[in-house]
Amino acid sequence: MKAAANFSTTTPRHLGALLFERVEQLGDKTFIKLQRRDRFEEISWRDFAAKVREAILGLYSLGLRKGERVAILSENSLEWLCADMATLAGGLPNVVISPRLSEAMVLRLLSHSRACAVFVEDEVSVGRLLNLKGQLPSLTRIIVMERTTSQLPYTLSMEELLSRGREGTSESLRRILESVHEDDLATIMYTSGSTGEPKGVMKTQKNILANLSSGAEISLSKPEELVVMVLSLNHLLGRFGFHKSVATGRATAVVGATELEVDLKTIRALSPTSMSLVPRVMERMWEAILAEGDNRRHWDRLERLDQVKADGGLLSSDEIQDYEKLRVSLKEAVKQSLGGRIKYVSYGGAPMAPRIMRFFELIGIPLIGGYGSTECGGVSLCGIGENRPGSLGKAFANIELRIADDGELLVRGPTVTPGYFENPEATRDVLDPDGWFHTGDLASIDPDGSLRIVGRKKDVFYCSDGSNIYPGAIELLLENDPFIRQAVLVGDRRPFLAALLVPEVESIAAALKRDRSSLSPRELEQSLWARVERVNGRLEEYEQIRKIALVRSDFPEHVRSVTAFQKIKVDRKAVEALYKREIQQIYGGE
Repeated sequence: MKAAANFSTTTPRHLGALLFERVEQLGDKTFIKLQRRDRFEEISWRDFAAKVREAILGLYSLGLRKGERVAILSENSLEWLCADMATLAGGLPNVVISPRLSEAMVLRLLSHSRACAVFVEDEVSVGRLLNLKGQLPSLTRIIVMERTTSQLPYTLSMEELLSRGREGTSESLRRILESVHEDDLATIMYTSGSTGEPKGVMKTQKNILANLSSGAEISLSKPEELVVMVLSLNHLLGRFGFHKSVATGRATAVVGATELEVDLKTIRALSPTSMSLVPRVMERMWEAILAEGDNRRHWDRLERLDQVKADGGLLSSDEIQDYEKLRVSLKEAVKQSLGGRIKYVSYGGAPMAPRIMRFFELIGIPLIGGYGSTECGGVSLCGIGENRPGSLGKAFANIELRIADDGELLVRGPTVTPGYFENPEATRDVLDPDGWFHTGDLASIDPDGSLRIVGRKKDVFYCSDGSNIYPGAIELLLENDPFIRQAVLVGDRRPFLAALLVPEVESIAAALKRDRSSLSPRELEQSLWARVERVNGRLEEYEQIRKIALVRSDFPEHVRSVTAFQKIKVDRKAVEALYKREIQQIYGGE
């Protein structure tokens, strides 16, 4: 018997229940626009919910039961969205894993979470998992999203899963949905593991809804709203954007080119009212916008006039008129580049470049960011014109902030994780008995309640693609190489990771059977790069070093020091100040 065509729940205690409520309200309206090569496929709320219903019942028909973990190992696709909502709605905590991770890391995450089933993209991914199957006793099913006719062990296609679900009843679906409660585990999202075992951040159903509401009532978006997400769904921000669309009923376009060049023609054709992205994508999009027409020339002129004002200078009447005309002209040009309807752009994962922030502030299109983390969810929000420079905005209504005696920011509220999956020791390190999450960030709170981050207790890089990297562990790997005397990484709040390296010239000369005085800087750099590539082979893709710069003498003691316990300590601010020229050359003079 097929599940009923219409289904709604009366008490949306979780996002899955809220999805079915939105379906009753929005029916055949477009929910998702998904990029398929050079076109966009449109999926209605009703059709998407039908797939989710079938996936929930299909998973239960395989013998899975509430609380058992299901992993998603794939890039952006309609099937990814369906798998995410089906597992959340069905009380099957999902484990989101990027397919770009190494075999060793995938094995660690699947093993630690004890996932019983995995959604994968294609047959290549199936083969990857089958090679690991002997080390994954909990894994019983692999569901391949792309159409396949192959009969591989432990494997069934997405279509087969949905077909099984069509045999389920509406009453079975109702029982499953009503069995899911707000305090149930909804998802596990693993943090970067450069400093040891990655930690699985647990998020409950309540955590997800609280993060989406920010303490206010969740209401329907306006019918014309369309958000374009130039994001990977494997990142927290990408998932949040999709979940926000489910909750508010807005139409969503998922663009595939998340890490590659941004095609403004695609954005223009979609004509979004808002966009969601990471700073690295915004940097590329901004350059593409400036390359159109007279935009760069107009921006150069506007920026010069703006700098005069910032320095306390006075503009002539003609310059004031020119200043305002340039603002209006650029705003209209940017709106047309983005389809004509753009109201705001939201970003997260890392700070936005100040120059880009000022550009959008001057032209009057809000560029909205804020503060948050996987563990504590969204904490604050700020937009252009609302806050002073450096401010991250005020805390949401359902969030409490406190500054500890040592300056560390503490967060408490319904968005905060209950802890790390099966890691009570790590949980105790960050969650105190009163429920305060210790962020590791040093912060201050202005008299009006606005948050400022002034530093970090933890040595972590926040890269502009949204990834978090622990540089100390990578620096140690580099310094274990006989060709590298000392290594200091740069890349915090930048597009990629780079290394400042002091060569062990004697070792290089001996290996090349040359006198050290005869080695040119070019030869030293080539020798070092070969060793860096070896280290890169042991790192995840997002951790890999893309460029290096030679430093001919040891780092000064105030930059790099060794503690009494033989632990290397790097003053990152001192690095930025002392090696400013080298860093500018690495990143193209940004």
